[in-house]
Amino acid sequence: MAGSRLSLVLLPLLLIALVCAVHAERKPRLVGGITEANENEEGVQRAVNFAISEYNKASNDKFGHRIVRVVRAQKQLVAGIKYILEVEISRTTCTKSVTDFSSCPLHEDPTLKKHSICNFVVYFVPWLGKISLIKNECKII
Repeated sequence: MAGSRLSLVLLPLLLIALVCAVHAERKPRLVGGITEANENEEGVQRAVNFAISEYNKASNDKFGHRIVRVVRAQKQLVAGIKYILEVEISRTTCTKSVTDFSSCPLHEDPTLKKHSICNFVVYFVPWLGKISLIKNECKII
């Protein structure tokens, strides 16, 4: 009888200790901190498309570029959403007269082929309908 009473007292204490141990393993999320984002998320896709569109507008290249792959996507909640993107882009065979480069083939000719890794930061304020590219850094690989 004394053993079963002791079990009734110890069981809730063990459960509390277990819950505390599980929650202690989690990293606290900082308000406004940078978090990993899924590249298939709608907001990330919107940011990626906007970034490559702005890149193509600003580029002096005769040919348009398109995203080959998203290397890393992160987001930060500020007074809006900041998307921090690392992407691989490549020169297409389509000239800039084309508006959608997603289906354009990539250059295979070594003299025209150009691959770059780009770091883009896109700032999006949904309630104002505002979107801007605040960082655009690319390195040819």
